[in-house]
Amino acid sequence: MIRRYANYIRKNIIRLPNFINYFILNINQNPTMIYGIDYQRYKKYLNKSDTTFNSELHLLNVVNSAIQTVPYYRRLYRGMTFKDINQFSKCFGFIDKDIVMINMKDFISDKVKIADYDFGTTGGTSGKPLQLIAPKTRYIIEFATIHSIWERIGYKFNVRAVIRNHRLPKRVIYKINPLMREVIFDGFRLNDNYFQDVYKTIRRLNIAFIHCYPSVAYEFSVYLLKNRLDVSFIKAFLCSSENIFDYQLDLVQNRLGIRFFNFYGHSEKLVLAGFCAKSDLYHIEPTYGYFELVDTEGNGIKQVGDIGEIVGTSFHNPGMPLIRYRTGDFAEYVGDICPVCHRRVPVIKNIMGRWRGDRIFNRDGSFVTTTALNLHDELYSVIYGLQYVQKEKGILQILIIKSPLYNSMHEEILYKHYKDKLNKDTKIEIKYVDELIKQPNGKFLLLISKISSTN
Repeated sequence: MIRRYANYIRKNIIRLPNFINYFILNINQNPTMIYGIDYQRYKKYLNKSDTTFNSELHLLNVVNSAIQTVPYYRRLYRGMTFKDINQFSKCFGFIDKDIVMINMKDFISDKVKIADYDFGTTGGTSGKPLQLIAPKTRYIIEFATIHSIWERIGYKFNVRAVIRNHRLPKRVIYKINPLMREVIFDGFRLNDNYFQDVYKTIRRLNIAFIHCYPSVAYEFSVYLLKNRLDVSFIKAFLCSSENIFDYQLDLVQNRLGIRFFNFYGHSEKLVLAGFCAKSDLYHIEPTYGYFELVDTEGNGIKQVGDIGEIVGTSFHNPGMPLIRYRTGDFAEYVGDICPVCHRRVPVIKNIMGRWRGDRIFNRDGSFVTTTALNLHDELYSVIYGLQYVQKEKGILQILIIKSPLYNSMHEEILYKHYKDKLNKDTKIEIKYVDELIKQPNGKFLLLISKISSTN
């Protein structure tokens, strides 16, 4: 009964008037009050485990337990005990979203107490959503780990502005969630008029951290830069859930001077990573899940600069352990020690979420990837937004948001750039827009394609 009322309050407290929630927000200074003593204990555990945690030993314990309790693994590995990481790498097979969807019930442990678990789904932006179960107490590990990552750049349970996937009534500028210490803005009303309201609010409330998608951080930064607004009080954009592009990092960090701090995770909750405090390299958090980076043959990547697929194993979901799950996300291998801060964890960069090589097709079926179409820095400096739209082979529409410095010469350079990269008979159409196209969940895709690679 108490839990039911607590859940109701958490879900509905945002409905209270802002002046009441602002009062509660200022009282709520200690995360332990909201997340409980277990959160505090886990934060301490994370600090102690930073250099002592044995992820390989933890992985083997998860694997051997799963063989005993999970029908899918028991069917494949009955009678086997995995004793070292080499045996695991050679003998334990990979799974993916399709395998889990087909065998959903067989991935649930015999020992699960279903009352202790929540049902959920992945986002489904790349197809049919995957159904999952996760412990009701999962938020303790989730928030404790994410907050620890954010603390690298000075976050201490600060009030955050949130501009992600919330929709607010037209006349409402923001709502307050005092429990999460969030000032929530409309993620689907991104224009200069609304950005003016957002800026005035975060300036008045002295909000130093903005939690948003990378594309929103970029668009808001463009507004701040072109209006020459004071940003000295903003410490960082806390970003996730989208691919990051060099021109976004350049504008936000180099030209505007705000830290662009990204972290990586996914709905399956297998791997969590965040930027290094001193660089844009990702540190894999070892206590969260087991991380592998593999090539197309499933072999582990250990050559610096090679790109592989991120494979994860859950450490905190005994009810539905996903072992060697291919995420569909790719990244570049950097090493097992951070070359900047020297922390001993797996280090990667250039994460490409759900990336299979975004393809733009010529009329004859040949293609180039969006990476091959990257522009030179001088072009990125005169545009405020770029997006590709392809509805049929041989025709590419390029959406451009111009800066005041953009002129006809830049248009000529763009046409030449794309014609040099694509076949001569591919039609290039540049369209100037005020806003780029967002997905229903508020996320940005560089390429919106209606073409199947199998066509």
